[in-house]
Amino acid sequence: MVIVFIILVIIIAGALLVSQKIKNNRTSISFPEATPTVEQQIEEKFKGLIIPDDAEKVELKNVSGEEGMGMATRNEILADLPDLQKGENYQVLLGNGTKTVLLGSMRQAKGGYLLEYDSSKYPGYNQIVVVRGVKHILEGSF
Repeated sequence: MVIVFIILVIIIAGALLVSQKIKNNRTSISFPEATPTVEQQIEEKFKGLIIPDDAEKVELKNVSGEEGMGMATRNEILADLPDLQKGENYQVLLGNGTKTVLLGSMRQAKGGYLLEYDSSKYPGYNQIVVVRGVKHILEGSF
């Protein structure tokens, strides 16, 4: 009887050691975090700004090869762009395929650059270009 008890203790101890070794050898799988969308990044940059889900909006693609990103709604242009040198500014152009209108210069606001406008004054103008001097920085179309 004592021998049977000792054999059972040895079997249970061995099973526990093997299961612990298997548990320690498991590799943990880590999943990458989701990359935030441009809209989420812009909302984070412009603290407190919330772009309504039902707003017509477009991501402005960076075409300059430099840092920067942006978004446009039918009422405002929002951009996370590098700081400017003295005398420089970011300007916004609105186009319709044949004509281009200068909306104005972006101003620094809440950690980024912003230009508010009234799209109802520019029917058919769906192309947006953010420029610094003559260099195109961001572009997008509704």
